Amino acid sequence: MKFPTSHKKIQRANKHIADIHELGLAFGRHPDCYAARIDNDVESGQNFFCIDIREDLFPADEIALTAGDAMHNLRSALDLMFYQIILAHRGVITHWTNFPVRDTREALIDHWLNSALKQGQVTPKLGAFIVDTIKPYTAGNHSLWALHQMNISDKHEFFVPALKFVAIVNISLEDDKGRTIGRTGYAMDESCRIRLRDADGRKVTIKDKGHATLAVLFGPDTLFENQPIFMTLAGISEEVTRTVEAFESLDASCFIP
Repeated sequence: MKFPTSHKKIQRANKHIADIHELGLAFGRHPDCYAARIDNDVESGQNFFCIDIREDLFPADEIALTAGDAMHNLRSALDLMFYQIILAHRGVITHWTNFPVRDTREALIDHWLNSALKQGQVTPKLGAFIVDTIKPYTAGNHSLWALHQMNISDKHEFFVPALKFVAIVNISLEDDKGRTIGRTGYAMDESCRIRLRDADGRKVTIKDKGHATLAVLFGPDTLFENQPIFMTLAGISEEVTRTVEAFESLDASCFIP
């Protein structure tokens, strides 16, 4: 049994995921995505290379909306597949019909499988396949469970992506005698403040503020807090693809009573 509409939904989700990646790259390439300055401690003579992120230029809303669209399409890919399965089984479609995801294996059996078997929506063989092979619950298949939860959350809450500067490269710093200061690249921590240990007591000038390498992360109070959005959604998309392909590989006897 094939599920072409599910694959189309996955393809659309992958387009959204690629768009998120490009939005992050485009922001990093923006010449004004951050400002650089030298902070000098007059008493100690220490110098610090500091950056100030231009979060007002960061396309947070567009990334959040695009991520939501990607999640909706991936969840829809599973639902479309399940609808097709039930129709093949000559089951009854209701407003509550969707691909089953529960918090635990026990809940999957008690709150979905027993009812689905009683209503004739799936065969016992297919029910066992979903529970024991696909395992759409927290400890069984966390990606599918998280997709389900985040898809629900996105309908009620607008998550705000977080921006993290990972590194600044191609920096050029000089003292007042034209001598090179520091390195050409630095890994950045949350302070965005780097001590220039070879510049004590010297006046430092920024000749080139360099280029940023950054990560766009899921924000606080989300299931994937501080995880990169692009890689996380790409991983979930791969899992949804594997799930659809697993159903496609089943023998017809799994679907038809």
